[in-house]
Amino acid sequence: MKNILLILLLLGLSHNALSFEPSSLNLRVPSALERNSIVLEVRHRFYGILTEDPLDNFFGLDFGGNVNLGVRYAVVDFLELHMSYTTLEKEYRIGASYAYRPFQIPVQGQVELQYFNFERNNVAEGNFYCCAALQTDPIVGIFTPVVNLGYDGFNERIGLGFGLEAGFDWQFGPVERVSVIGEYFPVVESEELITEDYNYFAFGLKVYTYGHHFMFQVSNGWNIGPRRLMLGTPTDDIYLGFNIHRLLRF
Repeated sequence: MKNILLILLLLGLSHNALSFEPSSLNLRVPSALERNSIVLEVRHRFYGILTEDPLDNFFGLDFGGNVNLGVRYAVVDFLELHMSYTTLEKEYRIGASYAYRPFQIPVQGQVELQYFNFERNNVAEGNFYCCAALQTDPIVGIFTPVVNLGYDGFNERIGLGFGLEAGFDWQFGPVERVSVIGEYFPVVESEELITEDYNYFAFGLKVYTYGHHFMFQVSNGWNIGPRRLMLGTPTDDIYLGFNIHRLLRF
């Protein structure tokens, strides 16, 4: 119920928002936020298996889920501070990122550094995660690839993530643009007790409206955040999830 109330609050905030930069299901995307802009984020991954007795478990929606609440704030153009909290293992993250366009080519880059802390077996664990993200301008106005390269200081692992968005403008009521997105996180090097058996993948639909991004996905995992997804997933079962992003400008 608390999660539902929070989502309704985000949807009901004042209309002082504008359409904003591309985002993805799970990957980090170079920011285009201007100074004094704030983005509120809700990410939800359901624990129920979509293909397992879908009528009995309401397509996997009645088993609760892993929830992430986050906020990003642009101190100046393209320089962000951010923090988030994930219910799984009570993980919180705080960090900063800076986006840039190198060499005046149609590619944006971003570097990010974050500190994370979580609880496992009643023991608090923490370390640093750093990530570099690259994304092109939309190719022929439709296709936007993105790649992440990250390092997890806790597991001492390098990880990769790839994504592709294909979208088109569609003025229909409050809708401004619609996209389909695919993501893939290969396990770079398997290691027992650290990485999982399967590479993570996700496919989804994104709807742009005035100041919102609504994303719906199917994937083979319910973890949240590139650091965890780069380690793979223990199952090839299919799960549902969604994201809501809300932009505010002051």
